[in-house]
Amino acid sequence: MITEARFKLALREMMQSKPLSEINVTALCEKLSCHRQTFYYHYQDLYDLLESVYLNEAVPGIDKAKDLAETLDALLDYAIHNFSFLRSTYQSAASDLADGFFYNKIIAKMLQFYSSHSASGITKVSYRNVCRRFASNVSREFGYWFVQPDMSQTKLERAMRRYLAAANDVLYPAFITLGKEEKKR
Repeated sequence: MITEARFKLALREMMQSKPLSEINVTALCEKLSCHRQTFYYHYQDLYDLLESVYLNEAVPGIDKAKDLAETLDALLDYAIHNFSFLRSTYQSAASDLADGFFYNKIIAKMLQFYSSHSASGITKVSYRNVCRRFASNVSREFGYWFVQPDMSQTKLERAMRRYLAAANDVLYPAFITLGKEEKKR
């Protein structure tokens, strides 16, 4: 396994049991039996390493999602299976990395779906605005629940299933309507 991958895996493992704020480069290097210089050869700091984790993180099932509902289900499954890791991120100064992760996964997948919406009379520019608004709202909702002090995987799943169903059934169509209205102006 290459050095960068070992650092990413070790950080993820450590974040399963402790918040990011309690992890430092020294502890990470001790876990891997390597020198701090090795870490700093690859990364500027722990936040740089964490950013690399999120940039390369895959969401199982998202590539096969045929619509927005399946995309959101894949993201929720990811969130449930990576609960401690995400919670540790959201409860740190790196919460923007987790927000950006969800935002980018949603918007990228939504833009793949554009061809099915072009027939509904919305321009590509308007649809991009719809994607930005929707992805922003959904990613913030994930963040809201992860920072709640009494949050558990079960509570997260219940709350987010309700929200994501409403987002798909109400919020998304409302943003499409807004996109069409903006075109008229």
